[in-house]
Amino acid sequence: MDTVAVILLLISGVLFGIISTIAGIGGGVFFVSLMVLLFLIPINVAVDTSAFIILISSGAGFITYFKQERLHIKPVIIFASFSILGSFVSTILFTFINLDATFLKILFATTILIAGVNMIYKAIISRRFNPSQEEFEKNFVLINHDYKTNLKKSIPLFFLAGFAANLLGIGGGIINTPALHIILQYPIHNATAISTGIIFFTAIYNTLAKSILGQIDYLIGILIGIGAILGSVIGAKISGKIPKRQLQFLVAIVLIILAIRMFF
Repeated sequence: MDTVAVILLLISGVLFGIISTIAGIGGGVFFVSLMVLLFLIPINVAVDTSAFIILISSGAGFITYFKQERLHIKPVIIFASFSILGSFVSTILFTFINLDATFLKILFATTILIAGVNMIYKAIISRRFNPSQEEFEKNFVLINHDYKTNLKKSIPLFFLAGFAANLLGIGGGIINTPALHIILQYPIHNATAISTGIIFFTAIYNTLAKSILGQIDYLIGILIGIGAILGSVIGAKISGKIPKRQLQFLVAIVLIILAIRMFF
């Protein structure tokens, strides 16, 4: 691998690490797209390698958020257990069902297209001023938050996030974060932090599974991962200062462009 490729992988890792940590997503949508479109890596290898990168980047973000006391470990483990279950089911299912590479590529492109459109929708909705929500977030105490009342409603979404994470090499944050914010009523900055924790624990399982059954390109994974560690730490530290609506629009546009490029 030449020097230019190494530098490009490191810089991409930093950039995507910042964006994914702030947005509360694993970054897999960017990592897989980068490997497939720029480095022409087969989609199945890109998906498996992405799980390894997500483990590295989300781990750094999780530790930073934990130190900032923006997440509570007990609910993170509870939510992550359902996500890991989804990943486990995906592992078992697709051990016996061999997906065609073209179909997997189309499925991935469709997923990030939907995620992009959904982000634009959320950004538009967030423009509406809600005094009661602002007051709630101002007085929010993480340790006392009641997440159990609506937990049953969110379980299928955490399961789906884990299933998709294993199948497509994504973090699952595009599902986790809305579930945490809308259903379980966590403020958005806490939701993104908790989502990062769920992604980290799910990525531990996915990396172990794919190291045994899959094809991880460890060199590319480590290079992107090193950059992503720095990016995720930066992202976790500045996330409260970044205007989230503008970021959502930017990420959404990038996702839609990547999806269209992958389709064609």
